[in-house]
Amino acid sequence: MSILPRLIALFRATGHEPVTGYNSFHFDGYMDAPFTKFVKDKTVMGCAGLALQEIMFLEHFSTYLSPKNILVIGNAHGWSTIALSLIFPSATVVAIDPGKIGNDVTNGIARSAELNVKALEGYSPQDVDGISTANFEGPVDLVLVDAIHTNAAVLADFDACKPVGHPGTVYVFHDVLNHRLIDAINKIKADNALEGQILTRTASGMAVLWQTAPADFRDYVGAFSEPPSFFRSVRRLMLENYAPNPSHLFDKL
Repeated sequence: MSILPRLIALFRATGHEPVTGYNSFHFDGYMDAPFTKFVKDKTVMGCAGLALQEIMFLEHFSTYLSPKNILVIGNAHGWSTIALSLIFPSATVVAIDPGKIGNDVTNGIARSAELNVKALEGYSPQDVDGISTANFEGPVDLVLVDAIHTNAAVLADFDACKPVGHPGTVYVFHDVLNHRLIDAINKIKADNALEGQILTRTASGMAVLWQTAPADFRDYVGAFSEPPSFFRSVRRLMLENYAPNPSHLFDKL
């Protein structure tokens, strides 16, 4: 059974109407149309969190993984944090973010739904070790990094998370293609002997990395990507043959 109806209902009950999953071309090329914000009192609020389709992608992780401890770097209003708790109801989920308003929304939803979630005020990388040690029993099994979208910040976030993880930890990074974070992902892979891929078939071009993971999980992740050389060639082909304005949305990815 999908978590999506309950996820949407939990936010809707607080007056936050999720706006997510839209086609950019239906919004005159607005790049962030697929990604999740909220409307409350006729005001758009929140950061552009995981797209509805990206939550659907993560939802199937439960077929292959059974994390006990989940760490989220960058909570915003808690869309991904609450989703991960619903996907893995037996896990402890801890999110780190300096934003009090979004953390309060997240913690309020967690209390009302009796979810094992804490959204804590803090910063990555400096607070990752202390918060993880204080709130998890054992190492972190799954990490979602969705905070400051620069290569330097992503490298610092990973370096902070790695010591609290273990060889089986899975690392998920949001907005890799959309915010040009490829260099950071490639460096993390090379410096830490990790496997994984940038997922060209997700709305933001997410990345998923691991040291060890089940074979069927690797196959599942692989269904959302392809070799970079093929992606580049098929992108050129599609733009040449089907795009009336090649400088439109796709050149921003």
